[in-house]
Amino acid sequence: MEIVKLYTVDTDLGFKHKKFLLENVNEEQKEKALKFAIEIDQIRSLLSSYLKNLLSKETLLKNENGKPYFDNGPFFNISHSGRYVLMAVSTSEVGVDIEEIKNKDMSALVRIFNEAEAKMIKEHSDFYYLWCAKESLIKCIGSSVSKVREIPALPLNGLKTFKGKDYQCQSFIYDKHIVSITREGKEEFEIETKKVDRLPYILK
Repeated sequence: MEIVKLYTVDTDLGFKHKKFLLENVNEEQKEKALKFAIEIDQIRSLLSSYLKNLLSKETLLKNENGKPYFDNGPFFNISHSGRYVLMAVSTSEVGVDIEEIKNKDMSALVRIFNEAEAKMIKEHSDFYYLWCAKESLIKCIGSSVSKVREIPALPLNGLKTFKGKDYQCQSFIYDKHIVSITREGKEEFEIETKKVDRLPYILK
């Protein structure tokens, strides 16, 4: 069975080692992070850049949809919400999304779902499950979030087809957050979760 490695980082680690992160990203990445006015956003940006740098020393490129990639792989995708930054790594195109479960007025937000999806929303976690499943597929493809309504959320777990391509999706709860991973291909996959609990970190 195919493996998707999921690296998880608590932003508390980033706050603790902010100086280290600033010294271990390049100037462009540092400038990008420090443009954020809110420190948590700086930390998320620095952690994202640090994780990408661990994957490859190659120049980061972008495909026709604007999705970043390395010329010689591996395939990866990064997402953050709440206290976590996540990086999914795979042997084929992959997308990951994480959302912290919050109570909010969803009356306007349900318009992004089709009729079958909207009927599933009974509580806040249902909304986040559906949103993450859509978003992880969007990020796997590298498409624009503006097309979110046409992207299928269902099934939350299993095989779905979009524009002639097959994708496998897995959705689950991670410490009061919803996480969804979508991988291109028919093959089912296992998720190997690796907690980044120290800096510097060596990818395994």
